Amino acid sequence: MATFHLKVLTVDKQFFDGEVDRIVVRTSQGDVGILPNHVPYVAALGVGGLTIIRNGERRVAAVSGGFVDVSAEQTVVLARTCEWADEIDVARAREAADRSKAILQKKAGDREMDIAQGKLKKAVNRIRIAESK
Repeated sequence: MATFHLKVLTVDKQFFDGEVDRIVVRTSQGDVGILPNHVPYVAALGVGGLTIIRNGERRVAAVSGGFVDVSAEQTVVLARTCEWADEIDVARAREAADRSKAILQKKAGDREMDIAQGKLKKAVNRIRIAESK
């Protein structure tokens, strides 16, 4: 089966580097599947999942922000945050969601509300990804 090279980078580490069969990543426009010999493509990442299929095995990570860049040489996912589903601390994610909900209930200022909504979306995504494994 054909493969392609994938690099997943975050601001503080190289998260993944290797040959893969295919990936599915959440962009700001929805989920996109990338297969070998995909046309050149660049898209902003949303908050969602990154599914990597390698040697027929599926592994899922929670991703938030960044972009995906597909070229003839490789595919690069540069993410603000990325963590494997089985490494997510669900209790911590639930606490973050609860803190964000409390701020939203206070009806704070616009900036604080925007930040709380973003944090809530990320926490809910982490919980969803962790519980889907």
